[in-house]
Amino acid sequence: MKTLKIISAIILIIAISSCKKENIVSSTDCDCNYADSSSSHPKNATFRAVIDKYVQMGLPGISVLVEDSNGVWVGAGGYADIENNIKFTPCHISKAASITKFLVATLFFKLQEEGKINIDDPVSNYIDASILKKIKNADGITIRQLMNHTTGIFDVITSSDFYLAVLNNPNKDWTQEELLKYVYGVNPYELNNPYPAHYSSTNTLLLSMCIENATGEKHDKLLREKVLEPLGMTSTYYQGREEIPSTAAQGYFDLHNNGKINNVSNLITGSGNGYGGIFSNVFDLHKFIKAVLIDKTILSQASLDQMLNFTQEDTDFYTGYGIIKKFTLKQNYGIGHTGRDLGYNADLFYFPERNITMVFFVNYGTNGESALKQVFFDFESELVDKILE
Repeated sequence: MKTLKIISAIILIIAISSCKKENIVSSTDCDCNYADSSSSHPKNATFRAVIDKYVQMGLPGISVLVEDSNGVWVGAGGYADIENNIKFTPCHISKAASITKFLVATLFFKLQEEGKINIDDPVSNYIDASILKKIKNADGITIRQLMNHTTGIFDVITSSDFYLAVLNNPNKDWTQEELLKYVYGVNPYELNNPYPAHYSSTNTLLLSMCIENATGEKHDKLLREKVLEPLGMTSTYYQGREEIPSTAAQGYFDLHNNGKINNVSNLITGSGNGYGGIFSNVFDLHKFIKAVLIDKTILSQASLDQMLNFTQEDTDFYTGYGIIKKFTLKQNYGIGHTGRDLGYNADLFYFPERNITMVFFVNYGTNGESALKQVFFDFESELVDKILE
Protein backbone atom coordinates (compact mmCIF):
# COMPACT_ATOMS: atom_id res chain seq x y z
CA MET A 1 0.00 0.00 0.00
CA LYS A 2 1.18 3.55 -0.69
CA THR A 3 1.99 5.86 2.18
CA LEU A 4 -1.08 7.34 3.85
CA LYS A 5 -1.21 10.47 6.01
CA ILE A 6 -1.18 9.83 9.74
CA ILE A 7 -3.81 11.76 11.66
CA SER A 8 -3.12 13.32 15.06
CA ALA A 9 -1.28 11.09 17.51
CA ILE A 10 -3.66 12.31 20.20
CA ILE A 11 -6.60 10.86 18.29
CA LEU A 12 -4.67 7.64 17.83
CA ILE A 13 -4.04 7.26 21.55
CA ILE A 14 -7.71 7.94 22.33
CA ALA A 15 -8.72 5.32 19.79
CA ILE A 16 -6.30 2.74 21.11
CA SER A 17 -7.38 3.26 24.70
CA SER A 18 -11.03 2.80 23.73
CA CYS A 19 -10.63 -0.59 22.02
CA LYS A 20 -13.34 -2.89 23.29
CA LYS A 21 -12.19 -6.10 21.66
CA GLU A 22 -8.72 -7.09 20.56
CA ASN A 23 -8.36 -8.57 17.09
CA ILE A 24 -4.68 -9.31 17.68
CA VAL A 25 -4.19 -10.76 21.16
CA SER A 26 -0.90 -10.84 23.05
CA SER A 27 1.68 -12.95 21.24
CA THR A 28 2.81 -16.30 22.56
CA ASP A 29 6.02 -18.22 22.01
CA CYS A 30 6.08 -20.10 18.72
CA ASP A 31 7.61 -23.59 18.57
CA CYS A 32 9.76 -23.65 15.45
CA ASN A 33 10.06 -27.31 14.52
CA TYR A 34 11.80 -27.30 11.13
CA ALA A 35 14.95 -28.72 9.61
CA ASP A 36 17.42 -25.85 9.80
CA SER A 37 20.70 -25.94 7.91
CA SER A 38 21.15 -22.17 7.94
CA SER A 39 24.43 -22.34 9.88
CA SER A 40 26.08 -24.11 6.93
CA HIS A 41 24.93 -21.53 4.38
CA PRO A 42 27.90 -19.49 3.04
CA LYS A 43 26.06 -16.24 3.79
CA ASN A 44 24.89 -17.23 7.26
CA ALA A 45 26.99 -14.61 9.04
CA THR A 46 26.14 -11.96 6.43
CA PHE A 47 22.37 -12.39 6.70
CA ARG A 48 22.55 -12.71 10.48
CA ALA A 49 24.51 -9.46 10.67
CA VAL A 50 21.90 -7.59 8.60
CA ILE A 51 19.07 -8.68 10.89
CA ASP A 52 21.04 -7.85 14.04
CA LYS A 53 22.07 -4.45 12.66
CA TYR A 54 18.54 -3.28 11.96
CA VAL A 55 17.08 -4.66 15.19
CA GLN A 56 19.77 -2.63 16.96
CA MET A 57 18.66 0.39 14.92
CA GLY A 58 15.12 0.06 16.25
CA LEU A 59 13.05 -2.31 14.11
CA PRO A 60 11.10 -4.40 16.65
CA GLY A 61 11.26 -7.81 14.99
CA ILE A 62 12.41 -9.35 11.72
CA SER A 63 12.10 -12.78 10.11
CA VAL A 64 13.81 -13.68 6.84
CA LEU A 65 13.95 -16.65 4.47
CA VAL A 66 16.26 -16.78 1.46
CA GLU A 67 16.58 -19.64 -1.00
CA ASP A 68 19.47 -19.58 -3.44
CA SER A 69 21.87 -22.06 -5.05
CA ASN A 70 23.34 -22.82 -1.62
CA GLY A 71 20.01 -23.89 -0.13
CA VAL A 72 17.54 -22.27 2.26
CA TRP A 73 18.61 -19.79 4.93
CA VAL A 74 16.18 -18.82 7.70
CA GLY A 75 16.67 -16.39 10.56
CA ALA A 76 14.94 -13.94 12.87
CA GLY A 77 15.71 -11.31 15.46
CA GLY A 78 14.07 -8.89 17.84
CA TYR A 79 10.64 -9.28 19.35
CA ALA A 80 7.22 -10.44 18.20
CA ASP A 81 5.75 -8.90 21.35
CA ILE A 82 7.87 -6.31 23.14
CA GLU A 83 5.45 -5.91 26.05
CA ASN A 84 5.58 -9.63 26.88
CA ASN A 85 9.23 -10.23 25.96
CA ILE A 86 8.33 -12.73 23.21
CA LYS A 87 11.18 -13.21 20.73
CA PHE A 88 10.37 -13.04 17.01
CA THR A 89 10.96 -16.45 15.39
CA PRO A 90 10.58 -17.57 11.77
CA CYS A 91 7.44 -19.46 12.81
CA HIS A 92 5.60 -16.40 14.09
CA ILE A 93 3.00 -15.13 11.67
CA SER A 94 2.90 -11.46 10.79
CA LYS A 95 0.79 -9.24 8.57
CA ALA A 96 1.62 -9.59 4.88
CA ALA A 97 -0.58 -6.59 4.01
CA SER A 98 -0.69 -6.04 0.21
CA ILE A 99 0.91 -9.40 -0.53
CA THR A 100 -2.75 -10.38 -0.14
CA LYS A 101 -3.24 -8.95 -3.64
CA PHE A 102 -0.83 -11.54 -5.06
CA LEU A 103 -2.82 -14.37 -3.46
CA VAL A 104 -6.18 -12.97 -4.59
CA ALA A 105 -4.85 -12.56 -8.15
CA THR A 106 -3.71 -16.19 -8.10
CA LEU A 107 -7.23 -17.16 -7.05
CA PHE A 108 -8.62 -15.11 -9.93
CA PHE A 109 -6.47 -16.89 -12.49
CA LYS A 110 -7.48 -20.26 -11.04
CA LEU A 111 -11.13 -19.27 -11.51
CA GLN A 112 -10.44 -18.04 -15.04
CA GLU A 113 -8.89 -21.40 -15.89
CA GLU A 114 -12.12 -22.98 -14.64
CA GLY A 115 -14.16 -20.73 -16.95
CA LYS A 116 -15.92 -18.86 -14.15
CA ILE A 117 -14.63 -15.36 -14.93
CA ASN A 118 -12.47 -13.67 -17.57
CA ILE A 119 -9.87 -10.96 -17.35
CA ASP A 120 -11.51 -8.99 -20.18
CA ASP A 121 -14.98 -9.07 -18.63
CA PRO A 122 -16.46 -5.64 -17.94
CA VAL A 123 -16.64 -4.99 -14.21
CA SER A 124 -20.29 -4.02 -14.79
CA ASN A 125 -21.00 -7.72 -15.42
CA TYR A 126 -20.51 -8.32 -11.71
CA ILE A 127 -20.98 -5.03 -9.83
CA ASP A 128 -24.26 -3.15 -9.93
CA ALA A 129 -24.43 0.11 -11.87
CA SER A 130 -25.76 1.89 -8.78
CA ILE A 131 -22.35 1.31 -7.18
CA LEU A 132 -20.14 1.91 -10.20
CA LYS A 133 -21.77 5.21 -11.14
CA LYS A 134 -20.60 6.67 -7.83
CA ILE A 135 -16.95 5.73 -8.47
CA LYS A 136 -15.13 8.12 -10.78
CA ASN A 137 -13.34 6.35 -13.67
CA ALA A 138 -15.36 3.13 -13.12
CA ASP A 139 -17.47 3.53 -16.24
CA GLY A 140 -16.53 0.89 -18.81
CA ILE A 141 -13.56 -0.56 -16.91
CA THR A 142 -12.58 -4.21 -17.19
CA ILE A 143 -11.14 -6.71 -14.73
CA ARG A 144 -7.86 -6.40 -16.63
CA GLN A 145 -7.64 -2.73 -15.64
CA LEU A 146 -8.39 -3.54 -12.01
CA MET A 147 -5.65 -6.13 -11.88
CA ASN A 148 -2.85 -4.05 -13.39
CA HIS A 149 -3.90 -0.80 -11.70
CA THR A 150 -4.70 1.16 -14.85
CA THR A 151 -8.17 2.37 -13.79
CA GLY A 152 -7.02 5.53 -12.04
CA ILE A 153 -9.64 4.89 -9.34
CA PHE A 154 -8.92 6.58 -6.01
CA ASP A 155 -7.17 4.44 -3.37
CA VAL A 156 -9.46 3.95 -0.36
CA ILE A 157 -6.50 3.37 1.94
CA THR A 158 -5.34 6.97 1.41
CA SER A 159 -8.67 8.50 2.47
CA SER A 160 -8.33 10.61 5.63
CA ASP A 161 -12.05 10.10 6.31
CA PHE A 162 -11.62 6.33 6.19
CA TYR A 163 -8.58 6.50 8.41
CA LEU A 164 -10.50 8.58 10.96
CA ALA A 165 -13.23 5.92 10.88
CA VAL A 166 -10.59 3.26 11.60
CA LEU A 167 -9.39 5.29 14.57
CA ASN A 168 -12.92 5.60 15.92
CA ASN A 169 -13.66 1.90 15.46
CA PRO A 170 -10.25 0.20 15.30
CA ASN A 171 -11.30 -3.46 15.38
CA LYS A 172 -14.17 -3.18 12.93
CA ASP A 173 -14.56 -5.88 10.28
CA TRP A 174 -15.33 -3.84 7.18
CA THR A 175 -17.46 -4.95 4.23
CA GLN A 176 -16.57 -4.03 0.67
CA GLU A 177 -19.58 -1.72 0.36
CA GLU A 178 -18.73 0.09 3.59
CA LEU A 179 -15.24 0.78 2.31
CA LEU A 180 -16.41 2.02 -1.08
CA LYS A 181 -18.27 4.96 0.43
CA TYR A 182 -14.85 6.55 1.00
CA VAL A 183 -14.19 6.32 -2.74
CA TYR A 184 -17.54 7.60 -4.00
CA GLY A 185 -17.21 10.90 -5.82
CA VAL A 186 -13.47 11.28 -5.20
CA ASN A 187 -11.46 12.45 -8.18
CA PRO A 188 -9.41 9.76 -9.94
CA TYR A 189 -5.68 9.76 -10.51
CA GLU A 190 -4.31 11.08 -13.78
CA LEU A 191 -2.73 8.37 -15.90
CA ASN A 192 -0.11 9.76 -18.22
CA ASN A 193 2.75 8.43 -20.32
CA PRO A 194 5.34 7.20 -19.58
CA TYR A 195 3.64 5.92 -16.40
CA PRO A 196 0.07 4.85 -17.27
CA ALA A 197 -0.54 2.92 -14.03
CA HIS A 198 -1.43 4.09 -10.52
CA TYR A 199 -1.51 1.56 -7.70
CA SER A 200 -4.82 1.56 -5.81
CA SER A 201 -6.12 -0.89 -3.23
CA THR A 202 -9.65 -0.09 -4.39
CA ASN A 203 -8.92 -2.02 -7.58
CA THR A 204 -8.40 -5.28 -5.70
CA LEU A 205 -11.37 -4.55 -3.44
CA LEU A 206 -13.53 -4.37 -6.58
CA LEU A 207 -11.86 -7.53 -7.89
CA SER A 208 -12.92 -9.40 -4.76
CA MET A 209 -16.51 -8.29 -5.40
CA CYS A 210 -16.31 -9.48 -9.00
CA ILE A 211 -15.03 -12.88 -7.87
CA GLU A 212 -17.85 -13.26 -5.37
CA ASN A 213 -20.59 -12.25 -7.79
CA ALA A 214 -19.17 -14.44 -10.57
CA THR A 215 -19.02 -17.54 -8.37
CA GLY A 216 -21.74 -16.98 -5.78
CA GLU A 217 -19.18 -17.72 -3.05
CA LYS A 218 -17.14 -15.55 -0.70
CA HIS A 219 -13.63 -14.93 -2.00
CA ASP A 220 -12.04 -15.84 1.34
CA LYS A 221 -13.64 -19.29 1.18
CA LEU A 222 -12.41 -19.77 -2.36
CA LEU A 223 -8.94 -18.54 -1.45
CA ARG A 224 -8.64 -21.15 1.26
CA GLU A 225 -10.09 -23.96 -0.89
CA LYS A 226 -8.17 -23.25 -4.10
CA VAL A 227 -4.88 -21.74 -2.92
CA LEU A 228 -4.07 -22.05 0.77
CA GLU A 229 -5.18 -25.64 1.41
CA PRO A 230 -3.77 -27.17 -1.81
CA LEU A 231 -0.38 -25.58 -1.05
CA GLY A 232 -0.37 -26.70 2.58
CA MET A 233 -0.28 -23.11 3.87
CA THR A 234 -1.42 -24.11 7.36
CA SER A 235 0.03 -21.01 9.05
CA THR A 236 -1.81 -18.49 6.89
CA TYR A 237 -4.95 -16.64 8.02
CA TYR A 238 -7.14 -13.90 6.55
CA GLN A 239 -7.87 -11.10 9.00
CA GLY A 240 -11.43 -9.85 8.89
CA ARG A 241 -12.60 -13.28 7.69
CA GLU A 242 -10.83 -15.64 10.11
CA GLU A 243 -9.64 -15.51 13.71
CA ILE A 244 -5.95 -14.67 14.05
CA PRO A 245 -4.11 -16.96 16.50
CA SER A 246 -1.81 -15.88 19.32
CA THR A 247 1.23 -16.85 17.24
CA ALA A 248 0.79 -13.50 15.44
CA ALA A 249 3.40 -10.83 16.03
CA GLN A 250 2.31 -7.47 17.37
CA GLY A 251 2.60 -4.49 15.03
CA TYR A 252 4.35 -1.28 16.05
CA PHE A 253 4.66 2.34 14.95
CA ASP A 254 6.24 5.55 16.30
CA LEU A 255 3.05 7.57 16.68
CA HIS A 256 4.69 10.79 17.83
CA ASN A 257 7.81 10.42 15.67
CA ASN A 258 9.84 10.86 18.86
CA GLY A 259 11.69 7.55 18.93
CA LYS A 260 9.14 5.74 21.10
CA ILE A 261 7.15 3.02 19.37
CA ASN A 262 3.59 2.05 20.24
CA ASN A 263 1.59 -1.11 19.69
CA VAL A 264 -0.89 -0.46 16.85
CA SER A 265 -1.83 -4.08 16.12
CA ASN A 266 -5.51 -3.40 16.53
CA LEU A 267 -5.90 -0.50 14.15
CA ILE A 268 -7.39 -2.56 11.31
CA THR A 269 -7.36 -0.83 7.91
CA GLY A 270 -10.10 -2.78 6.15
CA SER A 271 -8.50 -6.23 6.17
CA GLY A 272 -10.28 -9.12 4.47
CA ASN A 273 -11.49 -7.28 1.39
CA GLY A 274 -9.03 -8.34 -1.28
CA TYR A 275 -6.29 -5.79 -0.81
CA GLY A 276 -4.90 -6.69 2.62
CA GLY A 277 -5.29 -8.83 5.70
CA ILE A 278 -3.26 -11.98 5.12
CA PHE A 279 -1.21 -13.08 8.13
CA SER A 280 1.44 -15.66 7.35
CA ASN A 281 5.05 -16.62 8.04
CA VAL A 282 8.17 -16.96 5.92
CA PHE A 283 7.65 -20.70 5.39
CA ASP A 284 4.11 -20.44 4.02
CA LEU A 285 4.86 -17.51 1.71
CA HIS A 286 7.92 -19.38 0.47
CA LYS A 287 5.65 -22.32 -0.45
CA PHE A 288 3.32 -19.94 -2.25
CA ILE A 289 5.82 -18.09 -4.43
CA LYS A 290 7.61 -21.32 -5.33
CA ALA A 291 4.34 -22.91 -6.44
CA VAL A 292 3.36 -19.89 -8.55
CA LEU A 293 6.62 -18.72 -10.13
CA ILE A 294 9.19 -21.53 -9.86
CA ASP A 295 7.54 -24.95 -9.79
CA LYS A 296 4.48 -23.57 -11.63
CA THR A 297 2.17 -26.11 -10.02
CA ILE A 298 -0.82 -23.90 -9.25
CA LEU A 299 -1.31 -21.84 -12.44
CA SER A 300 -0.98 -22.66 -16.12
CA GLN A 301 1.73 -21.07 -18.23
CA ALA A 302 -0.97 -19.10 -20.04
CA SER A 303 -2.10 -17.59 -16.73
CA LEU A 304 1.49 -16.76 -15.79
CA ASP A 305 2.04 -15.09 -19.14
CA GLN A 306 -0.89 -12.80 -18.38
CA MET A 307 0.14 -12.18 -14.77
CA LEU A 308 3.70 -11.21 -15.74
CA ASN A 309 2.80 -8.54 -18.28
CA PHE A 310 4.01 -5.35 -16.57
CA THR A 311 3.08 -1.67 -16.82
CA GLN A 312 5.46 0.93 -15.42
CA GLU A 313 4.22 3.18 -12.60
CA ASP A 314 7.44 4.92 -11.65
CA THR A 315 11.21 4.50 -11.95
CA ASP A 316 11.34 1.28 -9.90
CA PHE A 317 7.76 0.02 -9.65
CA TYR A 318 5.94 -1.97 -12.32
CA THR A 319 2.42 -3.34 -11.95
CA GLY A 320 1.61 -6.76 -13.36
CA TYR A 321 -1.68 -8.56 -12.83
CA GLY A 322 -1.74 -8.94 -9.06
CA ILE A 323 2.06 -8.91 -8.96
CA ILE A 324 4.73 -6.22 -9.12
CA LYS A 325 8.28 -5.87 -10.42
CA LYS A 326 10.78 -4.02 -8.23
CA PHE A 327 14.51 -3.64 -7.54
CA THR A 328 15.04 -2.89 -11.23
CA LEU A 329 17.81 -0.43 -10.35
CA LYS A 330 19.84 -3.13 -8.61
CA GLN A 331 21.83 -6.01 -10.08
CA ASN A 332 18.72 -8.09 -10.82
CA TYR A 333 15.02 -7.33 -10.64
CA GLY A 334 12.52 -9.13 -8.44
CA ILE A 335 8.92 -10.14 -9.12
CA GLY A 336 6.42 -10.66 -6.34
CA HIS A 337 4.81 -8.16 -4.00
CA THR A 338 5.45 -5.80 -1.12
CA GLY A 339 3.19 -5.43 1.91
CA ARG A 340 2.93 -2.13 3.78
CA ASP A 341 0.52 -1.39 6.64
CA LEU A 342 0.33 0.80 9.73
CA GLY A 343 2.20 -1.62 12.00
CA TYR A 344 3.67 -4.17 9.60
CA ASN A 345 5.85 -4.66 6.50
CA ALA A 346 6.63 -7.67 4.34
CA ASP A 347 8.35 -8.53 1.06
CA LEU A 348 7.90 -11.62 -1.11
CA PHE A 349 10.09 -11.73 -4.23
CA TYR A 350 11.63 -14.10 -6.73
CA PHE A 351 14.69 -12.93 -8.68
CA PRO A 352 14.34 -14.96 -11.89
CA GLU A 353 17.75 -14.10 -13.37
CA ARG A 354 19.42 -15.61 -10.29
CA ASN A 355 16.79 -18.16 -9.22
CA ILE A 356 16.70 -16.64 -5.72
CA THR A 357 13.67 -16.29 -3.47
CA MET A 358 13.36 -13.78 -0.62
CA VAL A 359 10.66 -13.52 2.05
CA PHE A 360 10.73 -11.25 5.06
CA PHE A 361 8.47 -9.77 7.71
CA VAL A 362 9.09 -6.71 9.87
CA ASN A 363 6.55 -5.81 12.56
CA TYR A 364 6.93 -2.08 12.11
CA GLY A 365 4.84 0.08 9.78
CA THR A 366 5.77 2.55 7.06
CA ASN A 367 2.28 3.88 6.27
CA GLY A 368 3.19 7.08 8.02
CA GLU A 369 6.23 9.27 8.69
CA SER A 370 8.71 8.32 11.39
CA ALA A 371 12.47 8.11 11.86
CA LEU A 372 12.29 4.32 11.52
CA LYS A 373 10.63 4.52 8.11
CA GLN A 374 13.96 5.10 6.38
CA VAL A 375 15.57 2.49 8.62
CA PHE A 376 13.13 -0.06 7.22
CA PHE A 377 13.86 0.91 3.61
CA ASP A 378 17.59 0.79 4.30
CA PHE A 379 17.11 -2.73 5.72
CA GLU A 380 15.20 -3.83 2.63
CA SER A 381 17.85 -2.37 0.31
CA GLU A 382 20.81 -3.82 2.19
CA LEU A 383 19.25 -7.27 2.49
CA VAL A 384 18.55 -7.37 -1.26
CA ASP A 385 22.13 -6.22 -1.97
CA LYS A 386 23.56 -8.99 0.22
CA ILE A 387 21.29 -11.58 -1.38
CA LEU A 388 22.32 -10.59 -4.89
CA GLU A 389 26.03 -10.01 -4.36
